[in-house]
Amino acid sequence: MLIIKVLKKVRGRIQRLLLPPEMFLSPSNMDAHTEAHTEAIAAAHTEVIAAKLHEIAAANLVHQRELLQHQISTRWDLVDFIERQQAPVSSITCPLCDHHAAADTFKTYESHCIFEGGKLLRYQCANCDVIFGPQKMLDLSPSELSKDYTWHYKVFSEGDSTEAEMRAFFAMNPTKEGLYLNWGAGCWSQTIGLLRSEGWNVYGYEPHSSAAGQNQHIISSKEDLKKMRFNGIFSNNLLEHLRYPVAELAEMSSFLQDGGIMSHATPCFEYLYEYTR
Repeated sequence: MLIIKVLKKVRGRIQRLLLPPEMFLSPSNMDAHTEAHTEAIAAAHTEVIAAKLHEIAAANLVHQRELLQHQISTRWDLVDFIERQQAPVSSITCPLCDHHAAADTFKTYESHCIFEGGKLLRYQCANCDVIFGPQKMLDLSPSELSKDYTWHYKVFSEGDSTEAEMRAFFAMNPTKEGLYLNWGAGCWSQTIGLLRSEGWNVYGYEPHSSAAGQNQHIISSKEDLKKMRFNGIFSNNLLEHLRYPVAELAEMSSFLQDGGIMSHATPCFEYLYEYTR
């Protein structure tokens, strides 16, 4: 028995000589070590769970977009099917100049929307030369059109138009004392942030919430906009979206201060982008 006790003491001393001090835990710090170890394991598990939840959220977002894209496609396929069951229109009125004539006197352009909008049939006015349509878009009520844009921007987005918007802005010869508005700003360009960082007092107006993003300087309410008056209003790739361009440009001008000006850039002085509704 004595020999066994001596061997135990010797073994303990050898262990203390061979092992570093941090490997020895007294009863007082044993609980702390266990707690730290448990917290480390919990933190590792939390990171794994967070990564998995992020992966699931990303997959759900992709699934939601695919589902919404399918709904958009199905909607316009149904509209096109209904139109095919009806007799062709006999006469057409130009939405810009009100020229009214037989449908066969208008030159037609037919294509297919790359954004799930189905068949696109447009007409060219013999009087003012404007190309307009498709009629199925012009027939939408304001609320229906707004809903279509909202759905569209939940799935698709515009390209970065910062450079073109900046050109439109500086074409107004702005002053740092003025107040300016980017009409139809969207959230895909850096224009407002860049201009404000340079000391320009610039806001954006974007009526479609899915396109507005989280920019605090983008206004989405027309009622809020009515409280303001601007020295200048500018836009890029906006005019081709207006259903009633004359009336809507007149409305824009009502938000200008006396002597205010507008600057609008559009690529549609040529027939471009025919594959979008």
